[in-house]
Formats: sequence, C-alpha cells, structure tokens
Amino acid sequence: MAFSITYYISLACPTVEKSLEMIDRYIEKGATGFQIDMPSRDPYGETDFVKKMMSDALAAHSDYAYYMDAFRRIRAKHKDLNLSIVVYKDVIDAIGIEVFTDFCKEISMYSVRLAGNDERVPYTEYMTSHGLFCIEGVGYYMPQEHIDWVMGRSCIVTLRTKRKTEAPNRGLETWSQRIGYLRDKGVQAPIYAIADMRTAEDLKAAKDGGADGTIVGNVLMQLWDDEERLWAKFQELQSVAE
Repeated sequence: MAFSITYYISLACPTVEKSLEMIDRYIEKGATGFQIDMPSRDPYGETDFVKKMMSDALAAHSDYAYYMDAFRRIRAKHKDLNLSIVVYKDVIDAIGIEVFTDFCKEISMYSVRLAGNDERVPYTEYMTSHGLFCIEGVGYYMPQEHIDWVMGRSCIVTLRTKRKTEAPNRGLETWSQRIGYLRDKGVQAPIYAIADMRTAEDLKAAKDGGADGTIVGNVLMQLWDDEERLWAKFQELQSVAE
C-alpha cells in the first residue's frame, strides 16, 4: 500500500488567495492530500508562526462564511482531492456544529481533526454520527483510554514523534514498536505519523515502521518566500511516497 503524505496548510498564509495559489502549485508537483485549517481565536496548540497567520486572517476577515467559501473553491477546482480540515472548538461553535457538519458533507471533506484535547466527545460523536470521518490522536505514552477510544472507530489514528523532554516509553520507542503495539491491541484504523516530520528520513522512518501515512506540518509554509528551498524540500518529502 502506498504511503500517503498529507500537507498541512493554514488557509490564510498570509492570505486566502496565496494559500489557494500554493495548493494548486503543490498539486501540480504531485501532492494528493491536504489538511487545511480555519483560523481560530484561541489556537493554543499551534506554533507562533501559525498563531500569527490565524490572528492576521481574522483581523482581515472575521466571518467564517468567507473561509467556508474558500474550501468550496478548492473542491470545485479539485473534485478528487483528498481534502481534510483541522479546527478548534471555537471555530465550530462560531459556525454551529450542525452547519459545520453539513458543510463538510457538502464538499466531501475526507476527514475532520478537532484540535485540542478538551471536551472533544460531544463534538466528535455528533460529527461521526452524521457521517464524518474524524482524526483521533493516541498519545506518545499510548494510554489505554486513548486506545479504547479509537478501537473499532471509523477514523484515522495519529501518533506523534517523541518530544525531547519525554522519558523512555516502557520499551515502546520506535515507530515499529508503537505501531506494532497498537495493532496487537486490535487497532485497525490507518495510522499517521505527525509532529516534526521535516525530512525524508523522518518520513521514511515512519513508513518503514508501519505507518500508513504522515501529516507534514508547517515546515513547507515557512519556505514560501524562498522558492528554491521550498520546492527542493517538497520533492525531498514527496519522494518517500513514490
């Protein structure tokens, strides 16, 4: 099975028009999947780079209908694109969960990732009960409650790289050890590597360890003003999918 690379893009980096242009250019060079955010007023889990993009976006366009229409433009132009969204709860609350869910179904959103860890269950349960495919994370220490939550669930499971401050994880250090542990426990969902996936070596380690794919963060967005380095890095990452 092919290793799937999903590229994360902030929808207004630094403007919606620029992001839509770059999505087209990624696709021209071989990208097949994107995870795109909507700007949050409280993106507490993001890097300073993404926080600034979101803050500037909302200062310019505070109405979420503007961002929903941008997603519609992407789908109208790329009908078969693997298109996913990442949102914080405040975004869903501003739109309304019913309207948000209907919107995702309207444009055939492949998956929804609810960012953050607080009060997820009512949101996730509503969306999945209405036919959406969600992304669910299992923590680095793989607590049993995380495994129980994803067991048998129709979702993508994300595993992140180890943070430098984390202690050894009871003998489950490598991708193959951690992914094998989840498979042995009965997790059958696709497993994607996330966080600090910056080089071909990072992606290949996850691929060789049994991951079905990866979500590449803002490493490429930070190179948008340096096209030579941007496309060299893009081809380096993309080569792992081939």
